[in-house]
Amino acid sequence: MSYVEQVQALGQSSEDDAQSIFDRWSDGELTFDEAVALLAALVAAANSRAAALADLGLAATIMHQIGEPVATLGLTAPADDVERLTKASRTLLSLDNVTPERVRRLARCEPLDTAAKAWSDGVAQSRYVDGWVRQTHGSCQLCTWWARGGQVWAADHPMPRHKGCTCSQIPTRKEMTHDRYRR
Repeated sequence: MSYVEQVQALGQSSEDDAQSIFDRWSDGELTFDEAVALLAALVAAANSRAAALADLGLAATIMHQIGEPVATLGLTAPADDVERLTKASRTLLSLDNVTPERVRRLARCEPLDTAAKAWSDGVAQSRYVDGWVRQTHGSCQLCTWWARGGQVWAADHPMPRHKGCTCSQIPTRKEMTHDRYRR
């Protein structure tokens, strides 16, 4: 299973678990405060796994590119994740017309965004990387435009993304041939 497939599976698993929390809350099995706490903890745990997955995936990608062992960078989810997600969960579940789709979207998109941010931070921090190319995965028109036909961006240039974006940054080095990333 590829890195992208693993991140997508993590997002799907988080989404499924959030649906279960929402259903239990809607059926009266959980109080409002319990649902908020469970949803925030679920998403924070998924975010932590997403950051670790990005750290391992980036190290493996670079290792494959240069043919020598590369240590992980110790990338993590933001320290205030549980606080932020508790506030987001409380706000979301407080809505009069909250739908399970909105709760699932939070649980799916958060780990996708966390993985992408951690990967991007790793690309910027790695001494083995001097640039990146956007790789699209069944992308939308916006992502195709952002890819710019395989343009190589500086390592510290943030990759633009939208909610639910599954594009990834392919690290590059000056001595690599960038043409192989062009589509």
